[in-house]
Amino acid sequence: MAGDAPAAVRALQEALELCQDLGNRLGQAYALINLGIVWRVAGDTLAAVRALQEALELCRDIGDAVGEANALIYLGVVWRVVGDFPAAAQAFQEAVALYRSLRDRGGEVEALNETGTLHRITGDLDNARLYHQQALDLARQIGSPWDQAHALAGLGRCDLAAGHAREATARLQEALMIFQRIGASDGSGGSRRTTNIPLTSTLRWPAPGFL
Repeated sequence: MAGDAPAAVRALQEALELCQDLGNRLGQAYALINLGIVWRVAGDTLAAVRALQEALELCRDIGDAVGEANALIYLGVVWRVVGDFPAAAQAFQEAVALYRSLRDRGGEVEALNETGTLHRITGDLDNARLYHQQALDLARQIGSPWDQAHALAGLGRCDLAAGHAREATARLQEALMIFQRIGASDGSGGSRRTTNIPLTSTLRWPAPGFL
């Protein structure tokens, strides 16, 4: 995707300008979230943080809790990548709380998985297992194979880090089988939540039509 980043940035910047011309603040926020995603994948973490923070402020200002939670989860991923672990933890914690308040179980399970990954990276394997297990249980309840595989992969990596090779192999192989079945990657690229741009500022996600 990094090779397509310049074209994606141009398209999203045009969408952002159109939303600004139309006075569509919700559309602006979602265009900024998408820009943050593209810039993060392209490796420009500073631009990603700027876009996502602006999106977060817009979503809070207009009262769009779903957009706020989405911006937070992407910000958490970027903070984790650059090594600002306290900021990442705060973003993920806020995202989990928001998704729960919205009864968005898909968002909650993803935020739990991202939190688990953060704890594993910082060496806190006990909490990493706890969050990934919560995510796995919830993913099975809602029937989300992608999130199940993500949780299993996280648990497997925890086992690997702890030196439990047999358990790690079993979990990683199970995760790989699920990813292959659904045609996904290993999930290491971060969040897979969509952030399409609503056509008008009166629409709320998910909306029937998108720009």
